[in-house]
Amino acid sequence: MGPVVIEVAVKALAGGVFVLAFAALVRALPPTWFAGMFSAAPSVALGSLLTTVAFDGAAEAAASARGMQIGAVAFTVYCLVAAPMLRRWGAYRGSWIALVVWASVAVVGYLVVPY
Repeated sequence: MGPVVIEVAVKALAGGVFVLAFAALVRALPPTWFAGMFSAAPSVALGSLLTTVAFDGAAEAAASARGMQIGAVAFTVYCLVAAPMLRRWGAYRGSWIALVVWASVAVVGYLVVPY
């Protein structure tokens, strides 16, 4: 097997392990509606960062983490904008407006944050 196949397999395994660990932790804590939010994205991100450190080094993992932070900020802004836009302009137009806002925040973050 080539190194790329091994890296992908390790990332998949690490992501799965962290998803299970986060899901078990969140199920034990009330309220249980947090389970979906905290069992997927953070655990996959953590697994991805750990395997990036193992295969590519800390500098590459730091760059990936900065990208994740920019994406999280852009997604938060999207969520804050989407609800009022959907109410005001309906599903189709409201979704497009929120998507443009998300893309704008992500692009500005990418251009402003140094790597």
